[in-house]
Parts: sequence; C-alpha cells; structure tokens
Amino acid sequence: MKQVVEQLQARILNAAPGPALAQAQIYGALLWAVDLNIYEAASLERHLTAQCASLVTVPATNGLSRGCLHVVSEPYLQGGHTRLMERLAHMHEGPVDLLVTRSAKPQVLERLAGFFAHIEQARGDDPCARLQSIVDTLAQYDKVVLHIHPDDIITTVACGLLKLQRGAAVTVYFVNHADHVFSFGASVADVYFEISAYGHHLDKKKHLTCQKSFLAIPIETSGAKVPDAMPTHERIKVFSAASAAKYKPHGGLDMRPSITAILDRFPNAECWIIGANPLTNTWWWTVKLRYPTRFFIRRHLPYKDYLAFAEKADFYLDSYPIPGGTAFAEQLLKGRRCVGLVAPIQGYSPADSLKVASVDQLLASIEQPQPSASVVEAVQQVNSVEAVKARYLACIERGDYSENQLATMLPWSGNLDFMKPTGKVTSMVPADVFDALCRTDTNLALRALLSYAWVPRIKILIKVTLLRLARFARARG
Repeated sequence: MKQVVEQLQARILNAAPGPALAQAQIYGALLWAVDLNIYEAASLERHLTAQCASLVTVPATNGLSRGCLHVVSEPYLQGGHTRLMERLAHMHEGPVDLLVTRSAKPQVLERLAGFFAHIEQARGDDPCARLQSIVDTLAQYDKVVLHIHPDDIITTVACGLLKLQRGAAVTVYFVNHADHVFSFGASVADVYFEISAYGHHLDKKKHLTCQKSFLAIPIETSGAKVPDAMPTHERIKVFSAASAAKYKPHGGLDMRPSITAILDRFPNAECWIIGANPLTNTWWWTVKLRYPTRFFIRRHLPYKDYLAFAEKADFYLDSYPIPGGTAFAEQLLKGRRCVGLVAPIQGYSPADSLKVASVDQLLASIEQPQPSASVVEAVQQVNSVEAVKARYLACIERGDYSENQLATMLPWSGNLDFMKPTGKVTSMVPADVFDALCRTDTNLALRALLSYAWVPRIKILIKVTLLRLARFARARG
C-alpha cells in the first residue's frame, strides 16, 4: 500500500490543479484508513496551494470582518466530532457562523441552526469551483476554526490561499479531532488544538511549525456522582458500548479473554456489548455459544433506552483494544464503577488511571473497586465544559496557550504503531474512495486491492459493486 500512495503522490505532483485536488483527496483518504506512518502532508499542501493560486481570487474585505467562522467537512447527527464542534461554538461570547464544505442532511442542518447564527454550504461541481466557493466564504472572517475530515484537501488549500493573501491578518485554528490518524491541515494551522495525550505524542511525528494548545474533550460534569463501593444488584451487570471496530482483535490484543474471565469468575454476572454486530463480528460467536444466557450483543439501542439500560448496570467495561475515548469518563461521572484494560491508544481523560494492565488485575478491580473520588475530581478539572471553555477562549481571544495536562498527569505506555498493518492490510477503505481510485488509475487500484487480506478484499469488491449499481439505478431513474 505504501508504494500505491507514493505513486499516487507522484501523479498529484504532475497533474493539473483540478485533477490534482481530486486525487489528493483519495491520497488523504487512503492514509486516513491505513496507518503507513504518514500523518501529515504539509509539502503536498503547499504545492497544491501554489498550483491553485492563479486560478482562485481571494475577495477583498475592505477592512471588514465577520469575526469567527467554524468549518466542517460533513457534520452528523451522531458521533463525538460534531458534538465537540457544537460545544466549542457555544463557548464563544457572541454568535459564530459555520461553513459546511461538502454536504449535510437537512435534519443535521436543522440541529446545527441551534448552535450557529448563520450556516453556509460550499458550492461547485468540480474541485476548483468548490475551492473558489470556500475561499469566498473564508475571506469574510479573520478567525477560522477547522473541524475538517482528515482528507479534506480542498478546504486546506483554501486556507492556504487565504493566508498567502492575508498573512497574519487571518488566524487558522485546527481542532485535531482525529488525532490518531493522518490528516491534512499541517501547513495552514496557526494553532493546533490537542484533545488527548495520544495526539500530543503522535504529533511529534509531524513536521508542525505552529503553536499547540490543549483543549481536552468537554464532558458534562454537573451532577457528577462518585460511584458506590460495591454493586447493589444480586446479578452483576457489566456493559460496554462502542463502535464495532473498537472491539475487533488486533495486534495480539483481544477483549474476549476479559469477558470470559469475568463470566467464569462471577457466575451471577452478565455482560452486554452495545454497538457490535452479532452477525458480522464473528469473533464474538464463540463467547456467545459458551455463555448463551449471560453474554449479549446489541447492535444499537435508542438513546433513551441506552440511558435506561446504563442506569441499571453495575460496571462499565471500556472497549478494547481501542478505547471508547471519553465514554469511560462519562460513565464514571454518572456513578458507574468503571473498569478496563490499559490500551495502546490512551490518554483521553484522567479516568484512564482506573484502568489496569492484566485480566487478573481487571477481575480484582471488579471484586474490590478502586476508590474513584479523586479521579472524578481530576476529570472535572480537565474535561469539564467550564475548564475546556476557559482554555479555548484564552487561546481564541487572548492568544494564550495551554499545556497538555493529560500528557503530564497520566503515565505514558501507549503504542503509536499499534494500528500499522504487519502483513496484509485489513483496515477498510470506503467504497467511494476505492471507486474513485479505480477511475483515476486502474493499475494503482488493483495494486491497492492486492495489498489487502482476502476477506476485506472481497468486502471492498462487493461494496464497490453495490455502489456502482446504485449509481446506475439513480442515473436511469
């Protein structure tokens, strides 16, 4: 796969601006999906900015500015990234605007209208036209806060063009949402906002020349409870909630031994996994067959049902080998006893200090839960909305930068190489990205496909086929 992205980069450097931008988005999407030890592409961003400079006009402002603009590639109803953007928008003293650079569903725009005074959507059917549309909007503001997808090269180049024209008159803040993967934006950011200790350490692999400032992921801490010492139910209920991919065994790390050890040690315990797919996540089948009446998998629960379910649980077990981010801390603040294994990806809240290194220690932390009052207090100091707001506004309004508290507070035992493929690639590339690569260079697409293991290779082919059939049906209808 590394040779594929290197050859794709060579194509980009020799292409005209429009095709180069389209191919660069594929390049970014591939690196986003597959960890190849490449986490930024500042030199490529600068090349594309220079290539597009003669094609795009930066409108004059005549000394007028509309203040601060938040920019998102594609917002969603669910997921932590959009929620973080919404919370930061509400932290400003006055109203702020939003630019959506790709697309958004009507119900998402309706929700976002409660957080932003004005919402603009970029226009243009080809990359250069969309680039001009984005520049036209950016030019009206002197502060730009980026919440973009890691592969959003068009917005990155738009910011680069704006800075070429305006220089220090415009400040670009990059919120490093996906801080564990590759992302465009390194060449245009004046400030990189950190949200975790993991991102802090991974950023050392990037060639960043900008300032860095710590935010943390904000958590609602009002009404925080300190968990009781021991469960009150006769039948101990343990649950975990995360996206299915976070449970998939990887690199020799596997959550199943934790589950089976809990169910073996505590005959009156039951364990629930919320977010996994009982049909396609085949690694869970052996556990279900072994404990059919005490191990349960639910693909999804409506939010109200999820809250009611969590309220009745005794222990929250964090996902593994990929943790659930701040979900662990959120459950702790709701009075849940929280347990888990230390994961290679770590450092998203002080609640990580409750995690242990082995299954035996995990069982011990269930039998005798660790005191958590001091951890609850630390989470409030670092991740509370008030604490994040103070750090955010100090940077946005006064230019004051905050040190990463999580990097100094938590001992670091993470593994920055954990997600790298050690043999054939297994991390999935989105079907539309692979389809775009096929249309760009069939030989490169074939080489990319051959770098995959058999099962994900077949999945990609099926998904691309279905995508093309759906596109054909729309064209005929």
